[in-house]
Amino acid sequence: MKALKNICAISLLLGATAFTSCTDLTEEIHSSVIAENYYNNAGEVMAAMMRPWGHFCGTMQVAQSPWSCNELSSDCAAWPQKGRHGYDNGDWIRLHRHQWIPTDGQVVDAWKKLFEGIGYANNFLTDTENIDFEALQVPMSKAQAQAEMRVYRAYCYWYVMDMFGTAPICEKIGEINPSSKSRAELFAWIEKELNESIPSLSESKTETYGRVSKWGAYALLARLYLNAEIYTGQARWDDCIAACDELAKGGFALDKKWNDTFRADNDKRSTEIIWSIVYDEVYAKGMGWYQRWLHYAHQTGWDLQSGPWNGLVTQPTFYDSFADNDLRKIEGFLIGKQYPRKVDENGNYYYDTTAEPLKGSEEYNGQDLVFVNYIKSMTEGEENSGARSIKYEIQPGTTGDMNNDWVMFRYSEVIYNKAEALMRKNGGKATQEVVDMINSVRQRSFKAEDWEKAKYTTATLTMDEFLAEKGREFAFEGIRRTDLVRFNKFVTTSWWDKTASNEPKRNIFPIPQRQLDANANLSPNEANSLF
Repeated sequence: MKALKNICAISLLLGATAFTSCTDLTEEIHSSVIAENYYNNAGEVMAAMMRPWGHFCGTMQVAQSPWSCNELSSDCAAWPQKGRHGYDNGDWIRLHRHQWIPTDGQVVDAWKKLFEGIGYANNFLTDTENIDFEALQVPMSKAQAQAEMRVYRAYCYWYVMDMFGTAPICEKIGEINPSSKSRAELFAWIEKELNESIPSLSESKTETYGRVSKWGAYALLARLYLNAEIYTGQARWDDCIAACDELAKGGFALDKKWNDTFRADNDKRSTEIIWSIVYDEVYAKGMGWYQRWLHYAHQTGWDLQSGPWNGLVTQPTFYDSFADNDLRKIEGFLIGKQYPRKVDENGNYYYDTTAEPLKGSEEYNGQDLVFVNYIKSMTEGEENSGARSIKYEIQPGTTGDMNNDWVMFRYSEVIYNKAEALMRKNGGKATQEVVDMINSVRQRSFKAEDWEKAKYTTATLTMDEFLAEKGREFAFEGIRRTDLVRFNKFVTTSWWDKTASNEPKRNIFPIPQRQLDANANLSPNEANSLF
């Protein structure tokens, strides 16, 4: 049973409302329960602490707006229109083609959800300022609880800074029309929050699973420093390496198989998950990987209780970037004719190729469903367009709310972050140390007999190849746009149905127009000047 199985089931009716943004100050009272008379025992304190983590359940995983903005604008995944399905006001098309506008649903929702998370964190921090944790016998110190919440808030702000560049810094509930801070100011504030919080955080990987430990804070700090030159104009490679080295003391290890990290029991199986969002099909709903990727026909053919949407696809050029003997390609995608899936006596899945193939229901109604690695354009897809990702394990009989925990940080990323920092310090060239680090992650994606030809050398691991391999290893995990921006590839490179641009202002998203209209002190960012 998951340690935090009730994380998304908690519902609090607190008078101190967590605002959806720093400019939306309309408070609607739903209950007479207010902070002053709510916190009467340890259970109520812990319930309040869980509320922000519950918010993450519906915010950070696949096809939620922060993920969509960062993955569907990149060179890996897409959500093309397929006949009469998937247009969705053109949001997905504009995301892929880098034609978004300040009123687009995904851009607006990303800002809203991130600031909701900030509001929930501020709510807890404000409410617990005068709470005596010892007197209420809360099973953690007040310092640890507040440190965890500050890191949670810093993570939300990292996304805001990365996606929008500038934003207000809100540390208290009820701040009215705060002014914008520069990206460098946001960076300095996030860095301070993390460094001040780390000493009070737990080093236990089990006690804090689904929340944040000291190691999760170091993972965020390493990612922050890796991108420091983009955010502030000053590289911080040594600081990135130092954060990675601190995290290495946490006792994490690479999973033996490339996909153990994403199995339905990854909370028990994985040795490399540093920070995750807890999901459970009964108690912590919301993990909908298969709904976004699979075809309608997979519902009956794979014994799924909820229907897939036939939405997300893999861009053809990205699928082709994997070697044919790469297990991440062989085991991680669906391509070709689709068959019913069965489970053998050992609990292993297999495709019953002796059975009738699954059938199409749209352009190929009644015909065999065959996924093809071809999509004409974002507006001219078909129901069989594109390879589909099954990176996260899909259990038979699942309801649409999967048991897999969503991986926010894993030890593989720490290895990659340190390796990249070392390469950049060495003029973009790989040393043997760097090659060994990347090969330690890559090796599990190839059979032993294929490894000698698949492994990198100091000659073959160029910066471009490093970026390509990181894309393959961390496919659809929500960080691809950030990596492309850091490598100066996000706007300047063409891929599939997106053309290259010389407009660097497209490296960030515009601040939503409704926020600018609501707060006269909120400054437009450079992306807003395009409109």
